[in-house]
Amino acid sequence: MGHCTYNWNKKIKGKGKKKRLVMKKMKNRKIKVSMVVLTGLVIWGLSGSKLAFAEGEGVSLKHLRKLAIMENGRIKPLDTFAQNMLKQFSGQSRFQKKPAIQWLVRVLFTPEHTHNDKVFLITNPEVLDSINVERVGKARDRYSFSQLREGLPILRQLAIKASSIKGNNRSFIENEIIALYNKLYIFQQLLVSFQFLFPHPDFTVSDAEILKTLNLPENKKHFSFFDMIERKRELLELKTAIESKNRTEWTLAETNLLDMAKRMDAWSNLYRDLPLAIIPAAKKGEAEEKKWLSPWDILSPLGDGTIRKELKLIRDFVQAYVDNDQEQFDRAVMAFNRLILEQSRGQVREHAISLEVFYNQVDPFYKLKFLYGFSVLFILLSFILLKKWFYRLGFLLLTAGFLLHMFGTIARVVIMLRPPVTNLYETFIFTGLITVLLGIILELFKKRNIGIITGGLSGLVMLMIAGKYALEGDTMGMLVAVLDSNFWLASHVITIILGYAGIVLSGFIGHVYILQRIFRPGKKELLKNTFQAVYATQAFGIIFTFLGTVLGGIWADQSWGRFWGWDPKENGALLILLWSAILFHAKLANWIKEIGMAFGTIIGVIAVSLAWFGVNLLGVGLHSYGFTSGIAKTLFIFILFEVMFIFAGTFMLRTGKNHLKVKGNVKTFVK
Repeated sequence: MGHCTYNWNKKIKGKGKKKRLVMKKMKNRKIKVSMVVLTGLVIWGLSGSKLAFAEGEGVSLKHLRKLAIMENGRIKPLDTFAQNMLKQFSGQSRFQKKPAIQWLVRVLFTPEHTHNDKVFLITNPEVLDSINVERVGKARDRYSFSQLREGLPILRQLAIKASSIKGNNRSFIENEIIALYNKLYIFQQLLVSFQFLFPHPDFTVSDAEILKTLNLPENKKHFSFFDMIERKRELLELKTAIESKNRTEWTLAETNLLDMAKRMDAWSNLYRDLPLAIIPAAKKGEAEEKKWLSPWDILSPLGDGTIRKELKLIRDFVQAYVDNDQEQFDRAVMAFNRLILEQSRGQVREHAISLEVFYNQVDPFYKLKFLYGFSVLFILLSFILLKKWFYRLGFLLLTAGFLLHMFGTIARVVIMLRPPVTNLYETFIFTGLITVLLGIILELFKKRNIGIITGGLSGLVMLMIAGKYALEGDTMGMLVAVLDSNFWLASHVITIILGYAGIVLSGFIGHVYILQRIFRPGKKELLKNTFQAVYATQAFGIIFTFLGTVLGGIWADQSWGRFWGWDPKENGALLILLWSAILFHAKLANWIKEIGMAFGTIIGVIAVSLAWFGVNLLGVGLHSYGFTSGIAKTLFIFILFEVMFIFAGTFMLRTGKNHLKVKGNVKTFVK
């Protein structure tokens, strides 16, 4: 009997051991599958999209993307310049599903083919009515230069009139008129950036003797400005010889030649300070070294007879593009890039240019919207369909999104050599990163889906808001003077953004807690875990907001000579601190319960939005460098939504009649 018992126990132990081995293998298999999926998502995120790399028909622009250009004090790749221009014009980073660089190169090298490109976004049709341009398509639509050209004279007059009005007193239409005129003006400047390379009637030579003297082909009649500049020494000699004769002795060809020389002077004076500054100044000295020039700026109609090498290389790659000669195009562009690198005297950081081009091609923050959005979607599906693999996939998507988010943030730090919080766009990007990180940490500890939902949702919201600011121009622009301190920028802004991130995430979790109290009031353990998350993230937020505010005061004392000056931005930070402190004291004193705390965190999100960028709408104070027009409507809608949520939640909680019975030792929530 004992022997049988021993065998039976041994058999049970063997089955238990075998079951544990099977469970361990299944767990390891799940981990391996998860790692494979996560790796695949990260590889997808870091790979340039098909649209970003695709060049389509014609010449590949791989090397031209890396051509350095100076814009608004910052050296960046031509690829970034192209994206910024197209975003400002059309609100999109691609044109006809092709990279922005392709559109820009067509504008520069074959301008006559781009007049019908519909790239100018008109958000209000009243602008078209005011310049007598016929409406086509939807109320909010894109128009071409050809469609808007006839209204340019009227638009210019209206823009001048609107510009004389102070910014705060302008109507929405007046601001739109000024913006449209500026876009069309810049577009026209881009169209003529390489005009000196194309034949033009202004430079017509038909006399055989003059053609021979200037060594011009006899089978051509119209020549380019550059053709004439290459022969400016011969032109000077001819001009001097003609002017030495009596005016009555001038032939028609000689008179035309002198007229052409005058037109060359006119062209040289007309096309100055164009936006395409791709050549470092040749003069030495600190002031000159920081200045870059457009090709027109180094063209001198009647100078010493020398042609700078950069112009010849530009001519070579433009001609190669027109001729569809890939080999010659690459050779000329690479030679030009090497020459600019040498002449920049250390201004161009080659690895930063390459990294920025890769960053543009990856477009991480565009892809993140899909990763965070689908992570929330799969978690919601896991609730409905009760499938665990939906939960795992949601968590993997959130984790992959965080890694891609981290790459994008670090890339910006390396490119700009400064903390990732130097403008409003970056603060939203960085806050999104922190809220997602806190969501992942929360999920690892709680495993209640709350971290994935709130982390993914808050990350998505922050990216959507940041996307609005990206349309205003270069998101890596130069700093204003007050921000030119990397130490204080890193210590104050990063710290306070950590605090804002904690308070915002606490507010998002507060929304979830209220919904759980309404629709799942009997889940006491679930409600307890969710409220712990609300409390913990709010505590995290107030600590870092306090530290950030103190560090900001020290920075203000160093920069402006006072610790506190009741500036609107400072008042906003104080408002957040006071409200968060009121919540904690009210909870500790039992003046409010969990529901009150949750509603309070939602009000905290409103306070953050007002302090963060709402005060910028005032356009006053020492922090007014963050002013952004057009955000008032969005801010009002957001606050209205939150207020409606609070009133609706309060109404549903007060009028709900979820009287759940008590059976045995099981206690349930009773309203």
